[in-house]
Amino acid sequence: MHLQVVDRKHLQLGHKVWLESKGKRVALAAAAIPRQVWKAVKARIDSERASIEAEWVHLMIEQQWLTFRLHGSLMTLIAYAGTPNRFERALELAPHLGIRGDAFKPADVRLNSEFAVIELWPGQPETRRPFIPIAPLLWRD
Repeated sequence: MHLQVVDRKHLQLGHKVWLESKGKRVALAAAAIPRQVWKAVKARIDSERASIEAEWVHLMIEQQWLTFRLHGSLMTLIAYAGTPNRFERALELAPHLGIRGDAFKPADVRLNSEFAVIELWPGQPETRRPFIPIAPLLWRD
């Protein structure tokens, strides 16, 4: 996960900041950034990190950089499969299934890119579906 300058006015600066390294939260400039600029960028990252991570999860799902496999109710999230940056996170879904746990099957879970969540029981009305935020599961301090 990274941030970089993309507007035409500042594109030539080439600033890029890495926000993760194999599943760990970091804030590392890819190249030298002036101290005053770095302080402002770092403060903004710190204040908006949850939103930045949710947007990145959305992109990961859309680009198929985040997939999962199930073994019973154990879900394994796989980030960046087929790359050197690949990492996995396991989540036991049983506590989230409630009384319907016995009826759980693979079709009852999906990655929802719109909200950057794991969605259980996607066929149910939205108010009856558990949503589990993905970003806090993926990245660790």
